[in-house]
Amino acid sequence: MATTLSRQNGSMNLDAVEASDSPRDEDWDMVENKNELVDQMMLEQRHEWTKPRELTIFCGTWNVNAKVPNENLAAWLCPWGSEEKAPDVYCIGIQEVVELNAMNIGMSDANSAKQSLMWEDKVEKEALKGKYTRIMGRHFVGLMMAVYVKTHLVRLNAIRDWAAEKLGVGKMGLGNKGAIVIRMNIWEVSICFVNTHLTAGKSKCNNRNQDFETIFNKMEIKHGHRTYTIKDHDYCFWVGDLNYRLNATDLNDVYKRIKASPPDMSYLLNADQLITERSAGRTFQGFQEQEIKFLPTYKYIPNTPRYDDREDGKRRMPAWCDRIQWLVKPKEVGLAVKPHFYKRAELICSDHKPVMALFTANALEPLPKKERDAYREDLIRKLDEFENEHIPQVSLSKNTIDLGDVFFDTPATDTLVVKNTGKAMAEYHFVAVPGTQVAVKKWVTVTPATCLLVPGASKELTVTAHVTREFAQDFNSGKESIDHFLILELIPGRGGRKQTDEMMRKSQFISVSGKYMKSCFGCSLDYLVTASDPVRSNRLRTLPSNEAHKIPKELWRIVDHLYRRGGLYEVELFVTDGYPDEVKGIMESLDCGEPFEKVSLHSMAETLVRFLSSLEFHVFSAAILNQAHHSKTDNIHSFCRLSLRQLNPLQYRVFTYVVSFIREILKHKEHNKLSVDLLVPVFAKCLFEDDGAGKANLVLSHFLSPENNFR
Repeated sequence: MATTLSRQNGSMNLDAVEASDSPRDEDWDMVENKNELVDQMMLEQRHEWTKPRELTIFCGTWNVNAKVPNENLAAWLCPWGSEEKAPDVYCIGIQEVVELNAMNIGMSDANSAKQSLMWEDKVEKEALKGKYTRIMGRHFVGLMMAVYVKTHLVRLNAIRDWAAEKLGVGKMGLGNKGAIVIRMNIWEVSICFVNTHLTAGKSKCNNRNQDFETIFNKMEIKHGHRTYTIKDHDYCFWVGDLNYRLNATDLNDVYKRIKASPPDMSYLLNADQLITERSAGRTFQGFQEQEIKFLPTYKYIPNTPRYDDREDGKRRMPAWCDRIQWLVKPKEVGLAVKPHFYKRAELICSDHKPVMALFTANALEPLPKKERDAYREDLIRKLDEFENEHIPQVSLSKNTIDLGDVFFDTPATDTLVVKNTGKAMAEYHFVAVPGTQVAVKKWVTVTPATCLLVPGASKELTVTAHVTREFAQDFNSGKESIDHFLILELIPGRGGRKQTDEMMRKSQFISVSGKYMKSCFGCSLDYLVTASDPVRSNRLRTLPSNEAHKIPKELWRIVDHLYRRGGLYEVELFVTDGYPDEVKGIMESLDCGEPFEKVSLHSMAETLVRFLSSLEFHVFSAAILNQAHHSKTDNIHSFCRLSLRQLNPLQYRVFTYVVSFIREILKHKEHNKLSVDLLVPVFAKCLFEDDGAGKANLVLSHFLSPENNFR
């Protein structure tokens, strides 16, 4: 593999890699599955061809509150003082490298990129001093993370398969809160580093738990032909501003306990939300954290060592928001993490204190290549002998997949077990039902879609249906159904196997059943206004055009509820998340025509955004914006008016109805703390199809101004 040298300090940038020695595409057709099986067996038997080593890993996290410190970072990143004690690996996670305002969240990535590069340069200059190689660095709105490894390990080719991914959570996934993940293999152990900024607010503990579940279960990191999840790794180190607070009510009492000599740490730690939630198994299941012996890291008066206890300030309960935890893959022999220290640094530019931890992790260094190759060749020889002596056979634990009731944009899953009941290797895949073109429908995921099983081995097969906006209209209209068949087929022998294709090729039919619960979400505007009743009503019929509703009744119900229940005055409406269970309940009420339960206004607001985002076709298409753009008018007012005139009457009514409602909200901005800058990114994303040029924000901002009428 050829690496590219860059950056003026001469450190090696491994982000740019030319895989000149990777297999050709046509090679993969012949060897991919067999090689993957051998790779898996080698991994399971890695203690046979490796020797134990130790890795020292430093993790640091700091919410910098969009500040740039004049202080030297050595107090945070180099607390040991001696180069001999410097760690093998650095993981640096920073939050709020930029202010989390509407511009940085929804519109521009340039400022985040600039600040992240500044932080990397500062870390490298003040702490690493040319002894480390930057493996990867990533930024995502306010998040920044970089992983460095001692350069001599890089020169020994100890680092491979590095990759990164990011995921937004909170505030409808716009990225004000979220995660960056960087993964790699060091020798023969896999390590995953996670930097997160979770939902803020003392009362939002359940939201933070949900943020963790979303990141831990949905984050996928792709590298070549592989896709990794966080739990696939031998080790995971999770840092960040997790925002868990103290379950205490008396602020003055907490300050008193902090200032006591010694501080009342027992009381404070018993009130810590993360310790409570983790102990109860509601979040960070399986993760460990060192004993906390330092004072809460939040909230300080910037540029002072004093907690922000000012009577005239925005007082916050002190808390250990900033945390470092680790997870070891269960049931793996020889894996272990030994913690050395867990403390904070007394840097003062932010309202948070930086936190640091040092660990030793058991690693496995490969034996010389000649010994590894001999072990691998012996495995391949034994597999080939086994394949050539036997005909493959598999059995299924059942032949039906029952997905039950399938709801809009909610994955429905069932499983069965495929077992190799023969004495030969058995490899399966899925083929199209006769008369069709695809083996697996686009709204279905089968995992794994192909697999090679050794004799006696079993594999759980997961079938998931996920009806999103692209498919919902076909289900509502009856063109598509959950009920269908999958055909699992054994793949014919390859590469010297003696059995004929006819002997090897066997098929098993799997019946997939379920019922799609019709929903107004994912429908077209035309369908909704001509639906006489809620979509799940037994009385549902199609209205003639002269009797059609002016706008979807579901849209009217949501807006009317917000209007009548004080939504115009609700603080940070459409900016603060609702409660997931309440949102699901509202969706059910809309689909069934039932009265709304007592729900949070934020849950109703989130439902409105989801409804508009789910429409089969956006209210404003990119084609309409581009058509207006090609008129070459330089007048913003004329451009926006021309864009509006391109809408059909139904689109026009929906757009003006929603914009008029937003205008009403903005009339009360003194109460609700909302602004055009906050609401435009939210509604531009759900009303407009992305045109790639940002014209949606321009048009929406224009019509949110009261002096710009719709005619």
